[in-house]
Amino acid sequence: MDEPPIVRECLKELFEQCGEDPQREGLQKTPMRFLKAFEELTQGYRQTLQDVMNDALFECDNNAPVVVENIPFYSLCEHHLLPFFGHCTIAYSPNGKVLGVSKLYRIVNLFARRLQLQERLTQQIGESIREVTGARGIFVEMIGEHLCVAMRGVQRYNSKMRTFYRFGEPIEDFPRPSASDASDFGYLCTKAEAVSGNVGGCNEKHDASSLGLLTVTTKEFPLKIGCYSEEQTRTTPVTLSLELKLPDDYGTADDLSCTVDYDTLIQHLEKTVLQQQFQLLEYAARKIYEAIRSFLQAYCKQAKVRVTLTKTLSHALLRDSRFTYGDF
Repeated sequence: MDEPPIVRECLKELFEQCGEDPQREGLQKTPMRFLKAFEELTQGYRQTLQDVMNDALFECDNNAPVVVENIPFYSLCEHHLLPFFGHCTIAYSPNGKVLGVSKLYRIVNLFARRLQLQERLTQQIGESIREVTGARGIFVEMIGEHLCVAMRGVQRYNSKMRTFYRFGEPIEDFPRPSASDASDFGYLCTKAEAVSGNVGGCNEKHDASSLGLLTVTTKEFPLKIGCYSEEQTRTTPVTLSLELKLPDDYGTADDLSCTVDYDTLIQHLEKTVLQQQFQLLEYAARKIYEAIRSFLQAYCKQAKVRVTLTKTLSHALLRDSRFTYGDF
Protein backbone atom coordinates (compact mmCIF):
# COMPACT_ATOMS: atom_id res chain seq x y z
CA MET A 1 0.00 0.00 0.00
CA ASP A 2 1.35 3.40 -0.98
CA GLU A 3 1.14 6.06 1.67
CA PRO A 4 -0.81 9.10 0.40
CA PRO A 5 1.28 12.22 1.07
CA ILE A 6 -1.75 13.95 2.58
CA VAL A 7 -1.88 11.35 5.37
CA ARG A 8 1.75 11.98 6.34
CA GLU A 9 1.27 15.74 6.24
CA CYS A 10 -1.91 15.63 8.32
CA LEU A 11 -0.36 13.41 10.98
CA LYS A 12 2.85 15.44 10.96
CA GLU A 13 0.80 18.55 11.73
CA LEU A 14 -1.18 16.67 14.38
CA PHE A 15 1.99 15.47 16.11
CA GLU A 16 3.44 18.98 16.09
CA GLN A 17 0.20 20.43 17.49
CA CYS A 18 0.41 18.18 20.53
CA GLY A 19 4.11 18.89 21.05
CA GLU A 20 5.58 15.75 19.48
CA ASP A 21 8.51 15.39 17.11
CA PRO A 22 7.21 13.62 13.95
CA GLN A 23 10.80 12.71 12.98
CA ARG A 24 11.60 10.68 16.08
CA GLU A 25 12.10 6.96 15.51
CA GLY A 26 8.81 5.75 17.03
CA LEU A 27 6.71 8.08 14.86
CA GLN A 28 8.44 7.94 11.47
CA LYS A 29 6.37 4.97 10.22
CA THR A 30 3.24 5.80 12.20
CA PRO A 31 1.34 7.38 9.26
CA MET A 32 1.58 4.15 7.26
CA ARG A 33 0.73 2.01 10.30
CA PHE A 34 -2.25 4.25 11.05
CA LEU A 35 -3.48 4.02 7.46
CA LYS A 36 -3.29 0.21 7.48
CA ALA A 37 -5.07 -0.02 10.83
CA PHE A 38 -7.78 2.44 9.77
CA GLU A 39 -8.36 0.49 6.55
CA GLU A 40 -8.83 -2.70 8.58
CA LEU A 41 -11.13 -1.01 11.10
CA THR A 42 -13.36 0.33 8.32
CA GLN A 43 -13.36 -2.73 6.06
CA GLY A 44 -17.15 -2.95 6.39
CA TYR A 45 -17.48 -0.20 3.79
CA ARG A 46 -15.86 -2.50 1.23
CA GLN A 47 -18.14 -5.47 1.92
CA THR A 48 -21.81 -6.13 1.27
CA LEU A 49 -24.36 -8.29 3.03
CA GLN A 50 -24.31 -10.66 0.06
CA ASP A 51 -20.52 -10.98 0.39
CA VAL A 52 -20.64 -12.18 3.98
CA MET A 53 -23.75 -14.35 3.50
CA ASN A 54 -22.31 -16.54 0.75
CA ASP A 55 -25.64 -18.42 0.39
CA ALA A 56 -25.45 -19.81 3.95
CA LEU A 57 -29.24 -19.95 4.39
CA PHE A 58 -30.70 -23.40 5.00
CA GLU A 59 -34.14 -25.01 5.06
CA CYS A 60 -35.19 -26.01 8.57
CA ASP A 61 -38.49 -27.36 9.97
CA ASN A 62 -37.62 -26.44 13.55
CA ASN A 63 -39.18 -23.07 14.31
CA ALA A 64 -37.86 -22.82 17.88
CA PRO A 65 -35.95 -19.59 18.63
CA VAL A 66 -32.26 -19.42 17.73
CA VAL A 67 -30.19 -17.50 20.27
CA VAL A 68 -26.50 -16.62 19.98
CA GLU A 69 -25.02 -14.69 22.92
CA ASN A 70 -21.77 -12.87 23.61
CA ILE A 71 -20.84 -12.04 20.02
CA PRO A 72 -17.93 -9.60 20.43
CA PHE A 73 -17.87 -6.37 18.45
CA TYR A 74 -15.39 -3.52 18.00
CA SER A 75 -16.26 -0.28 16.25
CA LEU A 76 -15.28 3.38 15.94
CA CYS A 77 -17.42 6.24 17.20
CA GLU A 78 -18.15 8.55 14.28
CA HIS A 79 -18.00 11.65 16.48
CA HIS A 80 -14.47 11.25 17.90
CA LEU A 81 -13.00 8.25 16.01
CA LEU A 82 -12.51 6.54 19.37
CA PRO A 83 -13.32 2.85 19.85
CA PHE A 84 -16.45 1.43 21.41
CA PHE A 85 -16.76 -2.30 21.98
CA GLY A 86 -18.74 -4.94 23.77
CA HIS A 87 -20.98 -7.93 23.16
CA CYS A 88 -24.06 -8.57 21.06
CA THR A 89 -26.91 -11.04 21.56
CA ILE A 90 -29.05 -12.09 18.59
CA ALA A 91 -32.27 -14.12 18.81
CA TYR A 92 -34.69 -14.90 16.01
CA SER A 93 -37.69 -17.17 15.38
CA PRO A 94 -37.08 -18.96 12.06
CA ASN A 95 -39.71 -18.99 9.36
CA GLY A 96 -38.63 -22.20 7.66
CA LYS A 97 -35.02 -21.12 7.16
CA VAL A 98 -32.00 -20.70 9.42
CA LEU A 99 -28.78 -18.81 8.92
CA GLY A 100 -25.35 -20.41 9.34
CA VAL A 101 -24.23 -19.49 12.86
CA SER A 102 -20.91 -18.00 11.75
CA LYS A 103 -22.80 -15.61 9.47
CA LEU A 104 -24.32 -13.89 12.49
CA TYR A 105 -20.80 -13.04 13.62
CA ARG A 106 -19.95 -11.82 10.13
CA ILE A 107 -23.07 -9.62 9.95
CA VAL A 108 -22.13 -7.98 13.25
CA ASN A 109 -18.59 -7.43 12.01
CA LEU A 110 -19.79 -6.10 8.63
CA PHE A 111 -21.53 -3.11 10.22
CA ALA A 112 -19.24 -2.71 13.25
CA ARG A 113 -16.22 -2.13 11.00
CA ARG A 114 -17.49 1.31 9.98
CA LEU A 115 -17.76 4.73 11.61
CA GLN A 116 -20.79 4.13 13.76
CA LEU A 117 -23.33 5.00 16.38
CA GLN A 118 -24.29 2.05 18.56
CA GLU A 119 -27.97 2.83 17.99
CA ARG A 120 -27.54 2.65 14.20
CA LEU A 121 -25.32 -0.42 14.43
CA THR A 122 -27.98 -2.31 16.38
CA GLN A 123 -30.65 -1.32 13.85
CA GLN A 124 -28.53 -2.35 10.86
CA ILE A 125 -27.80 -5.79 12.31
CA GLY A 126 -31.47 -6.43 13.07
CA GLU A 127 -32.72 -5.25 9.69
CA SER A 128 -30.10 -7.32 7.86
CA ILE A 129 -31.16 -10.49 9.68
CA ARG A 130 -34.78 -9.63 8.87
CA GLU A 131 -33.92 -9.14 5.19
CA VAL A 132 -31.93 -12.36 4.89
CA THR A 133 -33.99 -14.79 6.97
CA GLY A 134 -37.58 -13.50 6.81
CA ALA A 135 -37.77 -14.47 10.49
CA ARG A 136 -41.07 -14.24 12.36
CA GLY A 137 -39.43 -12.41 15.25
CA ILE A 138 -36.02 -10.83 15.83
CA PHE A 139 -34.32 -9.48 18.93
CA VAL A 140 -30.88 -7.82 18.98
CA GLU A 141 -29.22 -6.47 22.12
CA MET A 142 -25.86 -4.69 22.19
CA ILE A 143 -23.97 -3.74 25.34
CA GLY A 144 -21.04 -1.44 24.62
CA GLU A 145 -18.39 0.57 26.42
CA HIS A 146 -17.47 3.85 24.73
CA LEU A 147 -13.99 5.27 25.12
CA CYS A 148 -15.24 8.71 24.07
CA VAL A 149 -17.09 8.65 27.42
CA ALA A 150 -14.36 6.98 29.46
CA MET A 151 -11.28 8.83 28.13
CA ARG A 152 -12.61 12.34 27.47
CA GLY A 153 -15.48 14.62 28.37
CA VAL A 154 -17.29 13.31 31.44
CA GLN A 155 -14.62 10.56 31.88
CA ARG A 156 -16.99 8.01 33.36
CA TYR A 157 -15.47 4.55 33.67
CA ASN A 158 -17.29 1.20 33.66
CA SER A 159 -20.32 2.82 32.04
CA LYS A 160 -22.20 0.64 29.54
CA MET A 161 -24.64 1.55 26.80
CA ARG A 162 -27.44 -0.91 26.04
CA THR A 163 -29.39 -0.75 22.77
CA PHE A 164 -32.12 -2.97 21.27
CA TYR A 165 -33.74 -3.92 17.99
CA ARG A 166 -37.06 -5.79 17.95
CA PHE A 167 -39.21 -6.98 15.11
CA GLY A 168 -42.29 -9.17 14.79
CA GLU A 169 -43.51 -11.66 17.33
CA PRO A 170 -41.93 -11.83 20.80
CA ILE A 171 -39.17 -14.38 21.29
CA GLU A 172 -40.73 -16.71 23.85
CA ASP A 173 -38.60 -17.94 26.75
CA PHE A 174 -35.80 -15.63 25.70
CA PRO A 175 -33.06 -15.76 28.38
CA ARG A 176 -32.60 -12.57 30.34
CA PRO A 177 -29.15 -11.10 31.01
CA SER A 178 -26.85 -13.43 32.92
CA ALA A 179 -25.57 -12.48 36.34
CA SER A 180 -22.19 -11.44 34.96
CA ASP A 181 -23.68 -9.46 32.07
CA ALA A 182 -26.28 -7.83 34.28
CA SER A 183 -23.65 -6.66 36.74
CA ASP A 184 -21.88 -4.86 33.90
CA PHE A 185 -24.67 -2.33 33.62
CA GLY A 186 -26.22 -2.58 37.08
CA TYR A 187 -29.31 -4.35 35.74
CA LEU A 188 -32.39 -3.78 37.87
CA CYS A 189 -35.85 -4.73 36.72
CA THR A 190 -38.41 -2.09 37.69
CA LYS A 191 -41.72 -2.84 39.38
CA ALA A 192 -43.54 -1.98 36.14
CA GLU A 193 -41.42 -4.48 34.22
CA ALA A 194 -42.08 -7.15 36.81
CA VAL A 195 -45.85 -6.72 36.66
CA SER A 196 -46.01 -6.67 32.86
CA GLY A 197 -43.40 -9.36 32.25
CA ASN A 198 -41.51 -6.66 30.35
CA VAL A 199 -38.18 -7.66 31.90
CA GLY A 200 -35.15 -6.01 30.33
CA GLY A 201 -37.13 -3.24 28.66
CA CYS A 202 -38.90 -5.31 25.99
CA ASN A 203 -42.01 -3.51 24.77
CA GLU A 204 -43.65 -6.59 23.29
CA LYS A 205 -46.65 -8.21 24.93
CA HIS A 206 -46.12 -11.51 26.71
CA ASP A 207 -48.49 -14.26 27.70
CA ALA A 208 -49.67 -14.79 31.26
CA SER A 209 -46.94 -17.31 32.01
CA SER A 210 -44.34 -14.50 32.02
CA LEU A 211 -46.24 -12.20 34.37
CA GLY A 212 -44.69 -11.34 37.70
CA LEU A 213 -41.05 -12.19 37.00
CA LEU A 214 -38.82 -9.78 38.87
CA THR A 215 -35.04 -9.85 38.42
CA VAL A 216 -32.58 -8.04 40.67
CA THR A 217 -28.81 -8.33 40.25
CA THR A 218 -26.23 -7.07 42.68
CA LYS A 219 -22.82 -5.71 41.90
CA GLU A 220 -19.95 -8.00 42.80
CA PHE A 221 -19.52 -8.66 46.50
CA PRO A 222 -16.65 -10.47 48.24
CA LEU A 223 -17.43 -14.04 49.33
CA LYS A 224 -15.16 -16.41 51.20
CA ILE A 225 -15.25 -19.39 48.87
CA GLY A 226 -12.74 -21.97 47.72
CA CYS A 227 -11.48 -25.53 48.18
CA TYR A 228 -7.82 -24.73 48.68
CA SER A 229 -6.18 -23.12 51.68
CA GLU A 230 -4.86 -20.16 49.66
CA GLU A 231 -8.40 -19.49 48.40
CA GLN A 232 -9.86 -19.62 51.89
CA THR A 233 -7.55 -16.87 53.14
CA ARG A 234 -8.99 -14.30 50.73
CA THR A 235 -12.34 -13.28 49.31
CA THR A 236 -13.52 -13.95 45.76
CA PRO A 237 -15.70 -11.56 43.70
CA VAL A 238 -19.17 -13.10 43.32
CA THR A 239 -22.27 -11.70 41.62
CA LEU A 240 -25.73 -12.52 42.96
CA SER A 241 -28.75 -12.56 40.65
CA LEU A 242 -32.14 -12.99 42.32
CA GLU A 243 -35.28 -13.86 40.35
CA LEU A 244 -38.72 -13.83 41.93
CA LYS A 245 -41.71 -15.45 40.27
CA LEU A 246 -44.61 -13.57 41.82
CA PRO A 247 -48.36 -14.29 41.79
CA ASP A 248 -50.18 -12.93 38.73
CA ASP A 249 -52.10 -10.43 40.87
CA TYR A 250 -48.93 -9.14 42.54
CA GLY A 251 -48.42 -5.44 41.95
CA THR A 252 -51.99 -4.67 40.89
CA ALA A 253 -52.07 -2.04 43.65
CA ASP A 254 -49.52 0.74 44.08
CA ASP A 255 -48.88 -0.26 47.67
CA LEU A 256 -45.37 -0.18 49.18
CA SER A 257 -46.42 -2.51 51.98
CA CYS A 258 -46.12 -5.52 49.64
CA THR A 259 -42.83 -4.44 48.03
CA VAL A 260 -39.61 -6.19 49.02
CA ASP A 261 -37.10 -3.93 50.76
CA TYR A 262 -33.92 -4.96 48.97
CA ASP A 263 -31.61 -2.87 51.13
CA THR A 264 -32.86 -4.75 54.17
CA LEU A 265 -32.57 -8.04 52.26
CA ILE A 266 -28.89 -7.43 51.52
CA GLN A 267 -28.28 -6.49 55.14
CA HIS A 268 -30.02 -9.73 56.15
CA LEU A 269 -27.74 -11.73 53.85
CA GLU A 270 -24.64 -9.96 55.17
CA LYS A 271 -25.58 -10.91 58.73
CA THR A 272 -26.57 -14.50 58.00
CA VAL A 273 -24.59 -16.05 55.14
CA LEU A 274 -22.24 -13.68 53.32
CA GLN A 275 -19.67 -13.78 56.11
CA GLN A 276 -19.53 -17.58 56.15
CA GLN A 277 -16.75 -19.69 54.64
CA PHE A 278 -17.77 -21.96 51.73
CA GLN A 279 -15.89 -24.57 49.74
CA LEU A 280 -18.44 -25.01 46.93
CA LEU A 281 -20.33 -22.44 44.87
CA GLU A 282 -23.30 -24.83 44.78
CA TYR A 283 -23.55 -24.96 48.57
CA ALA A 284 -23.18 -21.19 48.88
CA ALA A 285 -26.03 -20.68 46.39
CA ARG A 286 -28.28 -23.03 48.34
CA LYS A 287 -27.58 -21.30 51.68
CA ILE A 288 -28.21 -17.85 50.14
CA TYR A 289 -31.43 -19.19 48.59
CA GLU A 290 -32.60 -20.45 51.98
CA ALA A 291 -31.81 -17.12 53.64
CA ILE A 292 -33.77 -15.21 50.96
CA ARG A 293 -36.73 -17.62 51.22
CA SER A 294 -36.80 -17.04 54.96
CA PHE A 295 -36.63 -13.26 54.53
CA LEU A 296 -39.44 -13.18 51.94
CA GLN A 297 -41.94 -14.89 54.24
CA ALA A 298 -42.79 -11.48 55.66
CA TYR A 299 -43.53 -10.05 52.20
CA CYS A 300 -44.91 -12.69 49.88
CA LYS A 301 -45.12 -16.32 50.96
CA GLN A 302 -46.24 -17.40 47.47
CA ALA A 303 -43.15 -16.05 45.74
CA LYS A 304 -40.90 -18.58 44.01
CA VAL A 305 -37.19 -17.85 44.27
CA ARG A 306 -34.26 -18.57 41.97
CA VAL A 307 -30.70 -17.61 42.92
CA THR A 308 -27.73 -17.51 40.54
CA LEU A 309 -24.18 -17.07 41.82
CA THR A 310 -21.39 -16.21 39.40
CA LYS A 311 -17.83 -16.65 40.61
CA THR A 312 -15.11 -14.72 38.80
CA LEU A 313 -12.28 -17.09 37.91
CA SER A 314 -8.68 -15.94 37.59
CA HIS A 315 -7.63 -18.73 35.21
CA ALA A 316 -6.90 -17.39 31.74
CA LEU A 317 -8.53 -20.36 29.98
CA LEU A 318 -11.69 -20.59 32.07
CA ARG A 319 -14.81 -18.47 31.99
CA ASP A 320 -16.70 -17.46 35.11
CA SER A 321 -18.28 -20.29 37.09
CA ARG A 322 -22.06 -20.07 37.56
CA PHE A 323 -24.60 -22.06 39.57
CA THR A 324 -28.37 -21.62 39.79
CA TYR A 325 -30.61 -22.97 42.55
CA GLY A 326 -34.28 -22.31 43.16
CA ASP A 327 -37.95 -23.18 42.91
CA PHE A 328 -38.28 -22.88 39.12
